Amino acid sequence: MGFYQMFILVSLMVLTILVMVISKNVKKEINSMQCMMITMFFSMNTGLTAGVLLGVAFQGDLFYSTILACIIGLIAGFLIGSNFGILSVLEGTMTGLMSGMMGAMLGEMINGNQSIILIRVFLFLSISTIFLFGILPKKNVKGNVQSKLATLWPLLLGIFIAFYFLGGVTFAENQLDIETENQLEIETPSIHNNHTPTLSEESQTIESKDITIQTINMKYEPTEIVLEKNQQVNLILNNQDNVEHDIEVRIPNLNESTQSGHKHDMEDENVIHLHAESKETQSIKFTPTTTGSFEFICTVPGHKELGMVGKIIVR
Repeated sequence: MGFYQMFILVSLMVLTILVMVISKNVKKEINSMQCMMITMFFSMNTGLTAGVLLGVAFQGDLFYSTILACIIGLIAGFLIGSNFGILSVLEGTMTGLMSGMMGAMLGEMINGNQSIILIRVFLFLSISTIFLFGILPKKNVKGNVQSKLATLWPLLLGIFIAFYFLGGVTFAENQLDIETENQLEIETPSIHNNHTPTLSEESQTIESKDITIQTINMKYEPTEIVLEKNQQVNLILNNQDNVEHDIEVRIPNLNESTQSGHKHDMEDENVIHLHAESKETQSIKFTPTTTGSFEFICTVPGHKELGMVGKIIVR
């Protein structure tokens, strides 16, 4: 796990400690039903946050991510519930267990960008537990200045912590983007590095080149490719996502077979089509015969609309 995942897990741990301390101080001011509601609310959102985070981090290993998320949700429910009694403990542990399981299953089915949105939402809801201590009615409230301040301080504390943690989440997400970009630079061969050196710089013969396009988090990488006219290209599609993807581009070319993987019943020889299932790599060779700019897209329904488009420039 990287910096982003560790930041979220540490944030959940710190939040659990804060809610424990507040719960211990105010447990005499709230009734048993409110105690159980606070325990359930916190353990549910903590379990969901951890579940989505771990489900995405360990995609492909649902058993491992589920076990870890259930343990985190269970511990959070137990620690908060232990301040309020046995009923709250049972409520918290079972809620944390179930929410960790559901979060891990959800994380297994979504991509990284979608998980970031959900983690932000569930983390904010976890922080909002602190707000509950200020919103819920207290026993023996007399309406004096002191009681009003006692009601106000959890709200102020919750707002401060929300801004602090969500600001930290933004920083952690930026670090995640940097880590992803660095990984792509290592794993994705660049156009220049894939270019087979010519025998002589003055030679008119254009050698074949390999071009690798990765699909990760519902995006192409790279999104712009520069080719030479009449140069044979070995186009490689490396699908890193958990759903199928393809590349389709209409470009005049010389090619024995312009389709791969999927049958689209297309008779146009100028259409290049390359399809790859989840975690699969496919390739196709062709030779562009015309200069110009040509758009390639993913034809799987909805994927183009999510931004899966790119451009091939033939010069």
